[in-house]
Amino acid sequence: MPGDTPPSIPVLLVVEDDPLLRWSLREKFTSAGWEVLEADSGFAGLSAAAGRAVDLALVAVSLPDVDGAALAAKLSAAHPECRLVLMASAERPEAIAPRPGGWPLLEKPFDLDELVGWAGRPSPGTG
Repeated sequence: MPGDTPPSIPVLLVVEDDPLLRWSLREKFTSAGWEVLEADSGFAGLSAAAGRAVDLALVAVSLPDVDGAALAAKLSAAHPECRLVLMASAERPEAIAPRPGGWPLLEKPFDLDELVGWAGRPSPGTG
């Protein structure tokens, strides 16, 4: 109807240094109607999210420049409405230790279809 505001496009932030995984996440979420911001390091992730409403952030536990949990804490402070998920390799069990913040942990490899289904589409006004 004229005058109706279209629903906002949900925004995903992917902070992952593996380019193939970033590409896979971008392709899957873009095809599901999400806008995807990408970063290969923690500092680049903070920069990509600056001034943006982020609905969901997928953050690698092991990044080249910062600990993923520390990055998640910074993102959570800057974007309190954002859902955060940490991603860790099952090959590095030390990375799967309890985390400050208690964010969900997704062990790599994971099913992209299940992740997109879980992420859903945020309700209007949440991002």
